[in-house]
Amino acid sequence: MHTQCRFFSLIVLLIKVISQAPLAPHQLVVVQPGTQVVISLPGFNLNGAPMSATITSLPVSGTLYQLSQVFSTYGYEPKTGEPITAVGQVVTGSKNRLVYVRPAADVAPYGKWDSFTYIINDPVQSQPGTVSLVPPSGILVGSTFLLDSEGWSITGNKLSSEPVTYVAASSGLLNQYVYGTDALLKISQAGGDDASLWYFKAPQKFLGNQGVVYGGFLQFTLSSSSGDFDPSNLNSNVFLVQLYCALCSANTGMTIVFPLSSVVGEFQGRDQRFQLVLTESSGWLKDPKNTLQVWQPPSKCEFIQMLSGLTSMTILGDFTKWYESVSLDDVAWVNQNFNLPVCAQGSPDAFICTCQSTASVYKSTTTS
Repeated sequence: MHTQCRFFSLIVLLIKVISQAPLAPHQLVVVQPGTQVVISLPGFNLNGAPMSATITSLPVSGTLYQLSQVFSTYGYEPKTGEPITAVGQVVTGSKNRLVYVRPAADVAPYGKWDSFTYIINDPVQSQPGTVSLVPPSGILVGSTFLLDSEGWSITGNKLSSEPVTYVAASSGLLNQYVYGTDALLKISQAGGDDASLWYFKAPQKFLGNQGVVYGGFLQFTLSSSSGDFDPSNLNSNVFLVQLYCALCSANTGMTIVFPLSSVVGEFQGRDQRFQLVLTESSGWLKDPKNTLQVWQPPSKCEFIQMLSGLTSMTILGDFTKWYESVSLDDVAWVNQNFNLPVCAQGSPDAFICTCQSTASVYKSTTTS
C-alpha cells in the first residue's frame, strides 16, 4: 500500500514538473516521393512565452534545411536555405519552420521514410518530440515478406515460439508471405473449442512507441490453404489481435484485444484483408484481469498508452477446432492523418495523459 502511495505521489510530482515545461508535440508528416515539405515546429505551452525549436536527431533518409531568408520573411521561392547537418542547431525559420527534402530519384518504401526529433525551449526545455515522415501510403511500419520472414514467429503451438514458414511465391492476394500450421489440439472429451490457440507474433519493429499511429489502422491479409472453416467448426470468443504493454497500468501490464466478433463477417479461410481502426471506440476491449468482470473498451489514455509502449502484438492463426494452415501477408501500421491529441502528450510515451473519452460500438471492415 505504501509503495502504491509513493508511486502516485511521484506521478503527481511529475505532472507538476512537466506542466511547467513546454511541449514538443509528436507529428506525422506525409511526404511525396522526390519532393520537399515545409514543417512547422511551433511547440505548445501554457504561459505564452516565446518558444524556439532545437533539432536533437537527424533523419538518415532525406535532408533537413533551414528556411531561406526570402521564404521565411516573404513566402517567396526558394524555400531551402542552409542544410541542417548536426544536432543542436536551432530552427531559424519564422514560426519555427524548416524544410524536409527527399532525393530527386526516389521510391516510396513499405514503411516510413524516416524521422527526426526536436525539443522546445521557452526557456525551460521540453522533452523530445518525434516527427515521423511517411510516404503517401501512410505506412509507418510494415512487412511485405519480399525477401524473408522478417522476424515473424509462431506462438501458442507446441513450442513457446517457433519460426513461421516463408513462401517466395504468389497465391491470390498473397505475394511472398508466411504461414503457420496447427501443431497442437486441446479439446475436451465433451467437444467444444480448441483451448490451445496459436498466433503470428510480430517482430520488434512493430513494437515500442507507435503512438503516432493512433486514429489510423492496423492492416493485414489472411488466407488458408487447408482446414474446415464451416461456421460450426470455428472457435468461439477468440481474439483476432492482441496487444500487450508491460509498463502500462503502473507497471502491472495491460492487454487490449480485438475480438473476431467485432469484424464484419467471419474469416472463412479465403483471402481476406483486415483493416482495424486504432481508436478506443472501434471495437477494442481491455482485459480486466478478473474473470468476474466484463471486458470493456479501454479509455482514450489507456489505448494511446498501449500504442506508445507496445511489448508484443499477435494476430490469430488458429480459427478452427481442428487442424488448419493459415497464411499472413502485408502487415502494417498505417496513418495518413495525425490524430494524437495534446492531452496524451504530457510525456513522449503518453505515460502522463489527461484525455477524456467515451466508447461507442464500431465494426471494423474487411475485404476479400
